[in-house]
Amino acid sequence: MNTRDRHRLERHARRIEELRLWRNARERAVEEWDFAVGDGEARPLRLGDYWPEIETPVWLTAEAEVPEGWAGLTVELELWLGGEGFVRLSTGLVGGLNPFHRSYPVAREAQGGERIGIEAEVVSKGMFGSHVAEPRLTRAALVVPEVEVRALERDVSMVAEACDHLGDHDAVPHLLDALDEAFASLAPYWPSGSDTVVSRYLRGYENPIGNGLYSLPSFAASKALDVNRLGRELWSMPEVSPPEPLPGAARSAVEKARRIVASRLEGIKEEYPPVGGLALTGHAHIDLAWLWPVAETRRKGRRTFASVLGLMDRYEDFTYNQSSAQLYAWIEEDDPALFERVRERVAEGRWEAVGGMWCEPDCQVTGGESFARQLLQGQRYFESRFGRRSTVAWLPDVFGFSPGIPQLLLGAGISGFFTAKLKWSETNRFPYDLFWWEGIDGSRVTAHMLHNPGADYNGDIVPFDLLGVWKNFGGKRSHQESIFAFGWGDGGGGPSEKMLENFDRLKDFPALPRLRMARVDEHFERLPGAIPKWVGELYL
Repeated sequence: MNTRDRHRLERHARRIEELRLWRNARERAVEEWDFAVGDGEARPLRLGDYWPEIETPVWLTAEAEVPEGWAGLTVELELWLGGEGFVRLSTGLVGGLNPFHRSYPVAREAQGGERIGIEAEVVSKGMFGSHVAEPRLTRAALVVPEVEVRALERDVSMVAEACDHLGDHDAVPHLLDALDEAFASLAPYWPSGSDTVVSRYLRGYENPIGNGLYSLPSFAASKALDVNRLGRELWSMPEVSPPEPLPGAARSAVEKARRIVASRLEGIKEEYPPVGGLALTGHAHIDLAWLWPVAETRRKGRRTFASVLGLMDRYEDFTYNQSSAQLYAWIEEDDPALFERVRERVAEGRWEAVGGMWCEPDCQVTGGESFARQLLQGQRYFESRFGRRSTVAWLPDVFGFSPGIPQLLLGAGISGFFTAKLKWSETNRFPYDLFWWEGIDGSRVTAHMLHNPGADYNGDIVPFDLLGVWKNFGGKRSHQESIFAFGWGDGGGGPSEKMLENFDRLKDFPALPRLRMARVDEHFERLPGAIPKWVGELYL
């Protein structure tokens, strides 16, 4: 990218940040809470207070009232209560709480004056078993979203990120022109009064997840924030005015800017159509026993499943896969109602119980009998609960694969094999990512890997990950589509609202790979037979 276009992109990045400051039209804090541990007596807390006691888990409850003046408006609840949690509202909604899932629908059209009960089971932990130091009630507010502002922010963010990662591609100047035109149309109507602008900018310095931010790995921290002000926090916060909605003229200008972007993208796509393809499958990698007690694994599973089911209600084309019969068995025991909702989505075909094994097992040290039992018990469970067996071994995070495995997989009715781990070798680059894997007896299964330069099998639906996976896909000489697994794992709650909003914008984007939601088994059925062959052990 030449210097002029790089400067254009940098200017647009600042303007996009301004849009993010206006994500909500109105807010009302939920100030009064009760805190309890186990069966102990509840103690009062206020928003901003630290937990008086750290146990695993704690219970936090409150009641929020929708203002009378919000009648007819969309209302959401935004929370950060000090760690990972499970949230239940009196409306019947349930969902996970973590840095990537902090917002809960309250009403599509509020009546005004309704009272919403909030109950949360929370642990002071984050992703990968990390500790949240000094947990506190950092964020609790009913909000009215600026829906069109949020939508425009996603529109232009995806265009800007595509420009950044397409680099010297001929489409980039045209994409930047689209941003120029959109922001120029918006500028005359955007609020510029000092009090309003200063209040919005000062709110942008607020970190909505407090110390939870420092429990995240570096690659995830910036993605957890609504406004990325990392390293630019203020020494102290002066008084700021309550947020006010955009004026009507500004809201109309936002809608016009969205139409400009959409129209320009259609024209650019005619000249620079999508290249290649990715089959997307939502995913939440959950280690059943790693850096936390098994009791916490059960809670992580419940939170993740609730978050995924909530997103499925809102995004009709979203598909998801989850391995490990053991995880489903825990959910069936701990939350039968949640498990029934999973069964409904499996029957619908959008939730895929993948892998065919009791868990994602060691594939190198244990003997063949142990591996056979994994398959026997896993497939038996999936068939008894969901009426179907899996045809793909889903093992993204296992470290090595014995040459006896293809024979065992075929014996269990599994003809496909997926991993991401072989590329982790610091010495030897495995030569294929789409190939026949032949075992010691001549049995062979179709093997497919992804090589994501982003967060590996915890992929994000952003141009960096999507372009990287397509560029790294060596099997494109045989097949014009690679698999792409997306979603935060091990406490991140799986796919997020932002990822699914991005999908809607990137699925048919100029010069990027074309995207579609897919089932893992269906993707493997499409893979060709004329592919290379590897015989023997797959070694990391």
